[in-house]
Amino acid sequence: MMNSVQKWVGISSGAIFIIINCCALFLGFEYIPFISFALIGLYLLFFKLDLLIYLLAFVTPLSIPFENEKVNLGISIPSEIIMVLITILFFVRIFIDLKLEKKIIFHPITIAILAYLCWIFLTSITSELPIVSFKFLLSKTWFIVSCYFLILWFLKKDISKWVKFMNCYMAGLAIVICIATVKLAQAGLFSKGLHWIMSPYYNDHTAYGAAIALFIPLQIGFFFLPDRPNYSKLGYVLSLCFLLVGLYFSYCRAAWLSIIIIMILFFILKLRIKLSWVLVGVGLLAFIFYSFSDEIIYRMGRNSQDSSKNIDEHIQSISNISTDASNVERLNRWVSAFGMIEERPIVGWGPGTYQFVYASFQKPQYKTIITTNFGDGGNAHSEFIGPTAETGFIGLATVLAIMTATLYTGIRTYISSRRKEIKIISLSATLALISYYIHGTMNNFLDTDKLSLPFWACVAIIVAMDIMRKEEEEIKN
Repeated sequence: MMNSVQKWVGISSGAIFIIINCCALFLGFEYIPFISFALIGLYLLFFKLDLLIYLLAFVTPLSIPFENEKVNLGISIPSEIIMVLITILFFVRIFIDLKLEKKIIFHPITIAILAYLCWIFLTSITSELPIVSFKFLLSKTWFIVSCYFLILWFLKKDISKWVKFMNCYMAGLAIVICIATVKLAQAGLFSKGLHWIMSPYYNDHTAYGAAIALFIPLQIGFFFLPDRPNYSKLGYVLSLCFLLVGLYFSYCRAAWLSIIIIMILFFILKLRIKLSWVLVGVGLLAFIFYSFSDEIIYRMGRNSQDSSKNIDEHIQSISNISTDASNVERLNRWVSAFGMIEERPIVGWGPGTYQFVYASFQKPQYKTIITTNFGDGGNAHSEFIGPTAETGFIGLATVLAIMTATLYTGIRTYISSRRKEIKIISLSATLALISYYIHGTMNNFLDTDKLSLPFWACVAIIVAMDIMRKEEEEIKN
């Protein structure tokens, strides 16, 4: 009887809540829904943290950017609000009762991440624009705390929690794919490059494509997890179909390329091809490129195929560095970054400052119709070149340390573990990260919530799988 009463009280309260907020919106009191959802968020934060973590994953792809020019503030709502609250709670709990295992704190990946954050802090002090850099440091902190450290604490060796977490993001992403595809169909399915189609959820088609490419290996891996019911596997098949449709109509060439490369790497790992052979192959390709570099650059310069609605022509446009505005503008950003690096190779210009200082480093021959003389067009379009310009070569070293430690740990865990679940998850997460690293050579989105959440969550699960593998080995020995 009591359960029945509680059930009806809950339903009635929910209905009243919805009616009040709908009436407030109808009457023009927009702030009331914000207050209502803020109260819900605080309730979840203190009493249902697990639900808030899942909610964070779901709302991240659906979150909308909010900017206030008066205070020079840009934040994604509600995802980053939740991240900030979770981060504050995490630090408070650290001082009170929360303890992270030494295996997490002293793991090579965690050490690399802490070195990365420490160097960002130091270069924020020497920054050309300290306020900008410290804001950048704060955003990096709540991304990494909420999506790496908290996820590791939340998992508690329960892999299913991480799978649910990533599936929540996938559910939100599927909604965005549906909306974007419908908008694209209304505009004409081959109207590529229309950034408004992904707006306001993703700022352009490349970020949208990067998120989709990252989730493709994850959804395939989840399908092969043991002891999964048939309806769950059917869900993964449907989500993969959503992803493939979204990937195709994203017209993101970097995302297409990343999927091709991780397919090749998958077969290399499955066939157990020796690393020495792979390195020889990469070295041979590099030697061929170097030997024929003049001819290759000459042909790239003569390639006049611009981005196109035809997939063959769109792929051909990847190597067009003469007339394709997107490609040439990317070169413009890289050349500007190289000029910045040359002037300040050790500490850089400061974290997050690239978009505010690169204008004077632009070269006339690389300017395009989308170049802005004020240099307000965005970042350096590279997860490696951008950090070097902003934090110097030591900053680049910390980025490469995270990448190397993550990939090495993920591959080693996949090869060494005898437990099928660990092997599948570690391989899927590693391939997902590789897809982003490939994308990261030509774009950078880790300063946004959209890609930071799945990226750092994949890093977290690789650490968790590695710790579980070591513990299993210790038990056997």
